[in-house]
Amino acid sequence: MISYQWCSELEPEDRDEVLGLVAAAADFDEEAGFSKIHPADVTATSDGSGTIFHLPVQARRDLSAREDAPLVTVAYLHLKVDAEGYGTVQFVVHPDYRSRGVATTLVEEMGLDAAVEGGWQGTGAHALRCWAYSTHPAADRLTRRFDIRAAGRLWTIFRHLSGPFAHSLEPVTEFDDATIGTPLALGDAAAREAIDHVLDASSLPAVQRERLLDEIRLGNGHVVVAEDASGKPAGFVWYDPALSMHLELRAAWIRALVLADAVRGSGLGAGLLTSALGALRGAGAQVGLMRIDPDNAAAVRMCRLMWFEQEEEHSCFQVGDWVGIPGFRR
Repeated sequence: MISYQWCSELEPEDRDEVLGLVAAAADFDEEAGFSKIHPADVTATSDGSGTIFHLPVQARRDLSAREDAPLVTVAYLHLKVDAEGYGTVQFVVHPDYRSRGVATTLVEEMGLDAAVEGGWQGTGAHALRCWAYSTHPAADRLTRRFDIRAAGRLWTIFRHLSGPFAHSLEPVTEFDDATIGTPLALGDAAAREAIDHVLDASSLPAVQRERLLDEIRLGNGHVVVAEDASGKPAGFVWYDPALSMHLELRAAWIRALVLADAVRGSGLGAGLLTSALGALRGAGAQVGLMRIDPDNAAAVRMCRLMWFEQEEEHSCFQVGDWVGIPGFRR
């Protein structure tokens, strides 16, 4: 039914098919918020941060049994294995081939045994993790069938910015002697320097810091930086005012909010978040979206006090033994 072969770099023809597949899937899944694969991951090759493997999955068009039917790419798996042998998986099936057994057949044929010499499928990965966003029904069926456990969670939360369900967005000014600056472009050198300074002063786990920096490198939007009494960066919020439709409303994302440990509990986080929400509302968003770790009690409490509501729960699924918490995409 399907055919596949690992490669370290996609051939031009395969690359173009996979790029078309991930674009079609991203467009199809936009409103539902399901997992996406960034085009840069399709063209990525191994570097100092890990070894990259690509797996385009092909089948006869329309899953035909006729041998003269052309082969088309129906799914794509991206694997990055770090120096410790931990493998991060991204996987997507073309919208036209979902609920037709492609993913199930792939798992049945490849297996999930990573505790073998050479690692899973000879890639060197002795443990695997994969995020499934917005409780995708196919992911739920697949993980239950193969008894794949969840190792972490993430919430999408939202706040109305206009309309009958919106609450007033009052500026927060009580956060000791800190000051909140004006928005900077994400790619601005001053913004990147401030981000690095805040991350150095925060207790953000290394895996989450690396993932955040990778997303910033590929991302868009603006950053608002807060400075402490000495003028040093003490926190930042990254938001993207680009509008998308969410439940028939115009929505935009707050991508990250990070504080230095020394200013936690000062109200600065609420001040930065309010600033970002105001910018999203000014850009025409009716709803502001954000993802948070539900185990971060302080963040959950702050967001609830600011009239955020939980909408979706996402899960990080794991195969094998993996030390450390999951890094998540925001």
